[in-house]
Amino acid sequence: MSEIKYVAIAAVSEEPSPTLIKNADEFLDKIAPFRGTIRIILGGYWGLMRVIADKAAEKGFTVIFTLPENPPVMPPRRKEFIPIVTDLGFQSRSTVMCRTCDVLVAMGGRIGSILEVLLAYDFGKPSVVVRSGYDTDKLEKCFSRYVDKRRKAPIYYVDSGYEAAEKVLKLLGINM
Repeated sequence: MSEIKYVAIAAVSEEPSPTLIKNADEFLDKIAPFRGTIRIILGGYWGLMRVIADKAAEKGFTVIFTLPENPPVMPPRRKEFIPIVTDLGFQSRSTVMCRTCDVLVAMGGRIGSILEVLLAYDFGKPSVVVRSGYDTDKLEKCFSRYVDKRRKAPIYYVDSGYEAAEKVLKLLGINM
């Protein structure tokens, strides 16, 4: 059996734009052949996270949720979903998500997603930021490939979900 890989996805908690949905579709379509090896980690089941979770489950992925204390919405009970219900606040829940993953993908988001990219960096986990028109795009203006001189993990910036998937597969050492 192949080694399991964990891909965390940082995603906006509000209703997503059509561009975000398209990027999520492209990303999941491209990595779908590896659904037996890749597990998706999300911080909740609302906004773009819900869209990603449902589409990932339809494609046969296992989706793990690191839920904060009193989440606004609980994921439905289905065989593809593994909820981890914590007593943690939103930021602490993000720490668990980023510590667990092998790579983080920021599909577009606000401060929570920005924080998750920085946490992944601090844990030495590479991140792929999809340019989306959301606040996560500001990361590229602040940081190039690395956040600081320690160069703990690279941050890559891409224009589409398809490019994000190609980069993730490469980072995970999965041959296409």
